[in-house]
Amino acid sequence: MAGEIRRRKVASAISRFLSTFLVSEYGDTPVAMIQINNVEMTVDLRFARIYYHTFNGEEKDEIQTLLDKSKKNIRFKLATHLKTLKFAPDIVFIFDDSVEKSMRIEKIFDEMKNEKKPGDENV
Repeated sequence: MAGEIRRRKVASAISRFLSTFLVSEYGDTPVAMIQINNVEMTVDLRFARIYYHTFNGEEKDEIQTLLDKSKKNIRFKLATHLKTLKFAPDIVFIFDDSVEKSMRIEKIFDEMKNEKKPGDENV
């Protein structure tokens, strides 16, 4: 079983590798326009959940399809990068919509702040 520090280091290494690899390998596709937000590893380091965000929300279904089709190739390249691990982790790409949710919440707060209150007509 891997300790918490090792899990974080492996997750960080996966995140750094994917950030550069996706741009270099898939530079002319929408996959190159994603940002890796978080990588969660299981305790035994056999599975990695990779949370990503796209800058173009309209293409998220297309990007997810491309990532799912390319998962085998990405895992192979990841395994060659992470030579110290006994097993290459099985990867799952998950769209992270928390950025969009936080932007909607910020917009609602701004609208609430800009609304006039009932007693503020004179101000």
